[in-house]
Amino acid sequence: MATLLVAYAFFLLVVAVVLGTLSVYAWGRRDSPGGTALSVLLAGLSIWNLCAAVGVLTRGTELALFFAYGVFVGVMPAMAGLFVFALAYTDRNRYLGWRTVALLSVEPLVFFAALFGGPEGLIYRISGPTDAAMYGWEITVGPVFWGHLVYSYALIAVSSALIIHYALVSGDLYRKQVYAVLLAIGLPWFGSVLSIFGDTGVELTPLLLAGTGITLTWAFFRGRLLDISPVAHREVVESLNSAVFVVDTNDTIIEANDAGRQLLEDQALVGQSVEAALEPSPDLLEKYRGLNDDAEETQAVIEQRDRFFDVQLTPLYDSRDALVGRVFLVHEITDQKQRERELERRNQQLDQFAAVLSHDLRNPLNVASGRLALARERNDPEEFDRVEEAHERMSSLIDEVLAFARDEKSTDRVELQLSALAKAAWGHVDTGDATLQIDGDREITGDRDQLLQLFENVFRNSVEHGSKSGRQGADDGRSRTESDDNVGREDAGVTIRVDATPEGFTIGDDGPGVPPGEREEIFTHGVTSSESGTGLGLAIVQHVVESHGWDVEMTESRSGGAKLVVSGLETRPTRLAEASS
Repeated sequence: MATLLVAYAFFLLVVAVVLGTLSVYAWGRRDSPGGTALSVLLAGLSIWNLCAAVGVLTRGTELALFFAYGVFVGVMPAMAGLFVFALAYTDRNRYLGWRTVALLSVEPLVFFAALFGGPEGLIYRISGPTDAAMYGWEITVGPVFWGHLVYSYALIAVSSALIIHYALVSGDLYRKQVYAVLLAIGLPWFGSVLSIFGDTGVELTPLLLAGTGITLTWAFFRGRLLDISPVAHREVVESLNSAVFVVDTNDTIIEANDAGRQLLEDQALVGQSVEAALEPSPDLLEKYRGLNDDAEETQAVIEQRDRFFDVQLTPLYDSRDALVGRVFLVHEITDQKQRERELERRNQQLDQFAAVLSHDLRNPLNVASGRLALARERNDPEEFDRVEEAHERMSSLIDEVLAFARDEKSTDRVELQLSALAKAAWGHVDTGDATLQIDGDREITGDRDQLLQLFENVFRNSVEHGSKSGRQGADDGRSRTESDDNVGREDAGVTIRVDATPEGFTIGDDGPGVPPGEREEIFTHGVTSSESGTGLGLAIVQHVVESHGWDVEMTESRSGGAKLVVSGLETRPTRLAEASS
């Protein structure tokens, strides 16, 4: 008997060392969720085993009785550590505060107060030495011990229930890990029940702690208990901005982070089927259904109610390559898509840049060429001045078209007169036999260069589309106004009329006009009715108008031609002015 007990004691010492080593390992991973509580649990179990071993080796002595009481030094922290670990492992962190610690401290304080200050027999009653007992003493338990036993089993029951419940709702993903924890918890307490209520000769609890050590060793190094514990996984997932759903092989959601619950506007996703949870989002549901279990990963971009999402579906496999679930990741990329679209729009504007430059520079260049030819022929200094003005206008146009390509808004606003703007723009355009008439005047607050660009493009558009073949500029390169002697000739060019209105101004002509069905799209870049046209003129006009915060539309003039209506200007008094000369 004595030899068997000595072997038993040395076996307990080995188990104590194993549990103590695991406790140190868990303490080194205390930053992991549940790591500190698990370290305390293992340390308590190690002390429990150590005290039992020394008590057996010193059986029959006063020292054996001391270690028999010392067992509780290990039992108490083991109980508290188990309960706290269960709370942390099952993600009930809201209960892990000072109140919980205070409540868990009450029972140990009462127990040790009874042990050191209470009358004999509250915990143990020592009857005398005996060779049949494990510690060499006849020990009878007292009422405080039974109260401690009930309290301990209650903590065990609650802790086990928490972990079992999580095992039931977590699917296959963490089930093996959870089962290992439950086995490690259950073995010593099963031995405790047998030792107390059965006639086993020795206490089985320390012996079965060896099973706890072996099971937890497997959980640490094969089950990666502190590496991929459920709460650790959740903390990582919750830190992501993406919506994350973990789905088991039965298509049940076993995990969802806050972003996922907000996306689906459902706080009770866990436990629902994927079909039910994603029913309000048919695009996401369709994507999920398209997952192939044999595929490593699938990815797609979907659009839903003006929002864009990058969707990834990744199968989850265990160490034996068995499918245990899927990770469904949904990341909103609406801002990224908007930036991409804005970049595409900018690139299109840059592509238009060369065409806009050639379009707007064509007329000043023609004017400069015509004036230069006249200057050489007549040796007239005034003609050289006009060539210089045309070149200055081309330089200004380059700056303005660059601003258009960059989509810059008008910032240089000054007070201008409608009639002066129209006349200045008329001088920059090769108008041929066209006639300008200005009826009324008003003040305009805006960017002079951009507004000149507006009038030039409208004038040029009217001249190009309103005049017939053969209506070319006069030999001297000058355009005519209504005061010229040739007004009223049947072969005269188009007449362009600028009118001031309370809301803004209009520019009309007596050309063929624009059909009603084409008036809305006429401002679109690239739209033109001429084979030689670029479709840029009215697009530039719309850009200038919108950069000033005004409105523009195309209608029909009194003579049946085209009429551009610009409105939304500040209301200013309008005064009649004589027709331009």
